Amino acid sequence: MLGQRPWTGTSKRLGLLLLAVVLPPALTLIWLGAQLVEQDRAVMAQRELDGRKAVGQAAALAMRQSLREAERLLDGGVPPDGIVRFAVSKDGLDIDPADRVLWTPTPRQLPAAPEEPFVEATRLEYQGDIASALNFYAKAATASDRTVRAGALRRLARLHWRARRWDQALATYRELEELRDVSDLGMPADLLARRNAVDVLEKAGRAVDVLGEARRLQQDLLGSTWSLDRDSWDLTAADLEKWLGAPVDVAPDRLLYSVLASELWGQLRSEVSRTGNPPPQRVEEINGSPVTLLSRRSDAGLTVVAVSPPVLQTWVQAIVDDALNGEAQLGLVAASGTVMAGTPAPRGVPAVTLTAADSGLPWTLMLHSDRWSQAGKQIAYRRQLLSIGLVSILLLLAGGSYFLWRVVHRELAVSRLQTDFVAAVSHEFRTPLTSLRHVTELLEEDDEMPAERRRTFYQVYRRNTERLHQLVESLLDFARMEAGRKAYERQPIDAAALATHVVAEFQRNAAPDGRQIELETGSGDAVQIAGDRAALVNALWNLLDNAVKYSPDGGPIRVSVRSHVRGVAIAVTDNGLGIGPHERDAIFQRFVRGRQAVELGIKGTGLGLAMVAHIVEAHGGVIEVESDPAAGSTFRLILPGRSVTAERSPRYEPA
Repeated sequence: MLGQRPWTGTSKRLGLLLLAVVLPPALTLIWLGAQLVEQDRAVMAQRELDGRKAVGQAAALAMRQSLREAERLLDGGVPPDGIVRFAVSKDGLDIDPADRVLWTPTPRQLPAAPEEPFVEATRLEYQGDIASALNFYAKAATASDRTVRAGALRRLARLHWRARRWDQALATYRELEELRDVSDLGMPADLLARRNAVDVLEKAGRAVDVLGEARRLQQDLLGSTWSLDRDSWDLTAADLEKWLGAPVDVAPDRLLYSVLASELWGQLRSEVSRTGNPPPQRVEEINGSPVTLLSRRSDAGLTVVAVSPPVLQTWVQAIVDDALNGEAQLGLVAASGTVMAGTPAPRGVPAVTLTAADSGLPWTLMLHSDRWSQAGKQIAYRRQLLSIGLVSILLLLAGGSYFLWRVVHRELAVSRLQTDFVAAVSHEFRTPLTSLRHVTELLEEDDEMPAERRRTFYQVYRRNTERLHQLVESLLDFARMEAGRKAYERQPIDAAALATHVVAEFQRNAAPDGRQIELETGSGDAVQIAGDRAALVNALWNLLDNAVKYSPDGGPIRVSVRSHVRGVAIAVTDNGLGIGPHERDAIFQRFVRGRQAVELGIKGTGLGLAMVAHIVEAHGGVIEVESDPAAGSTFRLILPGRSVTAERSPRYEPA
């Protein structure tokens, strides 16, 4: 009901109440959303971790299977490429296959050339009796004992070399090459002969033959023609480098196993003498290269299988292709941090690491996959979606709460305005009704009242009756305007004539005594508009009434009629209170009045400017306001029209 005030609090109190209602569920929603996001992240992360661990276990299982197959070589069989078996016993070190090493710490023992048969000949040689020594060596070179022949041929070739008889020396070394399985000076006699033969060719200046002979010697050396210790192999390799001008091209795995054989020899012999067993699986660094060793002790001794990194690489690739189906990459890392095979995880890429203690393998397994990176991105994307959804809900809740507050605030404001309107209308009605009642009482009290005084009372009676009629008509017109049922009868009207008439009527009937209203209609062509005469009179009358009402200090009121680019502009200017910038749009709403007017107690219904706005908009025009709180206001009605000559313009005729 309009007579009630359903809300007497302030907007601040309303906001606090709404906040108290909305904030608890909003905070609960935030907490639940955060819990949901964290729970989803944890579930996805755990699921992804379980999947990675499953991949890691599959890789470890496949790698253990490969190791078991390699451990079978401890019992015998032919090791494949890249794998060498070392067996140590009281008889020495056995390497299988033997051709996969360049040298061995236990070379095959060969019959050695003796020194005793040549003691006398050696004395004659150093005393200068070269002829006697030469005859002795030549005779010994035909002996049936291969070792004696080898010693004699080497010494005979040496005498020819000193005498620069290159062909005889070379022929003698060729004959010595034919003696196999004989050693001289701690080296196979045939290898010693071939090395010395190349030296003879070099001394003789036969460079082409030197290269050819050196290449053949290098081929036989790398082909494991001889069982050599490391010193013999290094001496021969150094000579070949000198003759060929480049180091001997040795396969890395053969060099690795050769060094390993030398280093293991001492370790294996000491382990044979110990009662304890070496670790069955371990990794050792050989010249900076890690090698996987598989060991087993038996009554016969100790057997070790060495697996090179290229073999591990083959295992890793097979596991990636078969066991992992290409879903992840695998890397094997030694305890020192050296990558033995595969590809370790790049920095910043999600990975699964299985240490030797976790997997039971001699290496650390590192698995990584681009798909895991994508999975991490998917988890982040899901979290982002959930966060966006939560934020959207909160924004929707906040927006809905804000609009609800605005609607409630507006309805409460309208309720207050309606209450104020009822009070204002009641006051507007009370003033003329009080006058009417007072005049009626005076007329009833004196039946013999003079005619002149009675006529004055009747004029007061008529003015107050018209005032009441105008108030009622204004309310009814505004109600019809709000409902869109107001009909306008348009006809040609001279704007200047209309303004002149309204100003004259207002000056005569409504303006306070002494208040001046200045009218300026311009000159030249008259301006014709098409509009409802009564409605436009009502609009202009309301502007004049407001100008008088809100100018309590007096001062002139100016009305001007001007041509405008959009038709005609009718302006009403006062020197009154003025309107603040924040109120200039609101004053054209129903029941709204300026703050200063309310504070000063100036009576009004708050419908006048709203009616003016309705009338102007119905005529296709606009209303403008210019105001300075210190200098008054100007309201300008801009109505569509067209220019015609003053003589042909229909004149406005008051009803």
